[in-house]
Amino acid sequence: MNLTELKQKPAAELVDVAQSVGVDGMARSRKQDIIFSILKA
Repeated sequence: MNLTELKQKPAAELVDVAQSVGVDGMARSRKQDIIFSILKA
């Protein structure tokens, strides 16, 4: 996934994506922080 695709997704879906790539504890994070964590993983 790239940045553009991630920006278009709602925050709840980003949390699911983050969990699927092994990033936990994102439920209360800001959308941009979740996106950064996904891209970093």
